[in-house]
Amino acid sequence: MWKAAGRTLLVGYGDAVTSAPTDEAARRRAARRRHLQQRQTVIFGGLLAVLGVVALAAAGVFTGILPSPIDPPFSTPEPTDTALPPPCPAADALPVAFSEVTVNVYNGTTRAGLAGSTAEQLAALGVLINSELNNPGGHYEGVTDIQVGAAGVTAGYTIAALFPEATITLETNRTDAAVNVVLGDGFEAMSDPAEAALDPETPIAAPAGCEPVPTPEPSS
Repeated sequence: MWKAAGRTLLVGYGDAVTSAPTDEAARRRAARRRHLQQRQTVIFGGLLAVLGVVALAAAGVFTGILPSPIDPPFSTPEPTDTALPPPCPAADALPVAFSEVTVNVYNGTTRAGLAGSTAEQLAALGVLINSELNNPGGHYEGVTDIQVGAAGVTAGYTIAALFPEATITLETNRTDAAVNVVLGDGFEAMSDPAEAALDPETPIAAPAGCEPVPTPEPSS
């Protein structure tokens, strides 16, 4: 150290000369690292906060506390009566003898053996059983549906008398006289034939609201 013109000068040698800039560079690097860490902390903290809010909102929607922002307005369709009126029996038509009726028994439920047991009861009355299968139309929620073509309407009414609350459906695309008996969820048991069977000498009464069966046009 020496003085010149009132000023004091410091002179260093060796490592003392280069340590000052090296320390300054290290401090700058440390400051940059601290700044970067602070930015990362802020960013990750913000993301975690956003995710927390989203999770709380989703939990609120799931539990029903909050309304869903994407739910469309709920509306209940107006009920419509899609049941078709039954076909009318022919005027003065008499019941058909059981031995002259051919029946297909279809199980429209998940109860195993229902078609078979019902077919046995019909066969005991003399009815001709063509088949006993699961309903080709699938599950049937009703009681019993008697399905016939135009040629099987009278036979359909004869068999329907044995099944409480049975409906009769006309299938206009059929030309055979067989009767399909579709057993549904509401079916419990057949009626007692001694009480329910139609009088063979009394014409079948037409139910209210029935529709006349179209008469097929003769082919030319």
